[in-house]
Amino acid sequence: MKVSMMAAGLGASILVVGVAVTGCGSNKSPSQPSTTSSPTSTSSASPSSAAPTSSSGAAQPSDYSNLLIKPTDIVVPGDTFTLASSKPSTDPAGVTATFASAAVDVNGPTREIDVVIHVYPDATMAAKERDQITPSIADPNMGFTLVGGTATPADVGTGGAMALGTNSDGSKSRARLAFSEGKAFVQIEFFNPGNDPLKPDFVLDVARKQDAAVKAGLPA
Repeated sequence: MKVSMMAAGLGASILVVGVAVTGCGSNKSPSQPSTTSSPTSTSSASPSSAAPTSSSGAAQPSDYSNLLIKPTDIVVPGDTFTLASSKPSTDPAGVTATFASAAVDVNGPTREIDVVIHVYPDATMAAKERDQITPSIADPNMGFTLVGGTATPADVGTGGAMALGTNSDGSKSRARLAFSEGKAFVQIEFFNPGNDPLKPDFVLDVARKQDAAVKAGLPA
């Protein structure tokens, strides 16, 4: 009788220990499956699983943000600029950015400068894009509406060219400049109020500072 009672007690003890061990195991498992808490584990697992791809995908382009000019490089009397947006590009690799003036009107910043930098494996590929773009920087068929301007040589980088004019209704003064620097292709677009025509010296000053930034930061 004692033997059977002891066996029963021992079985109960084993059962309790088994339950306890199982309980401990479940306390350490939330990070594994998405079954215990699918919304939480799905949202937390998604960034962690995507992190290597997004971080590795962004790591290379994010370095190229160092190639951008600084807002303080843009000098306009009575106005200042901020980096309104910046994002990496992947095909081709590089970075795009918009600099916006502190001065605003009902439509937003009165002045904007858009910068596109593409970084290629070699200078030949950068020159190829430059040669495709520079002859047509004032051509509306290339997606750039500029009235009254033609492409002219610009003394910046390699093979630089620029065009100045307005948009179709004259409400904006516009300019576009493109050049290559080593294995980088650079394109800069300027937007001013229609009553504030963009001056070649200002456009070239910004472009030359951008060229210097590319030279200083371009990976070997």
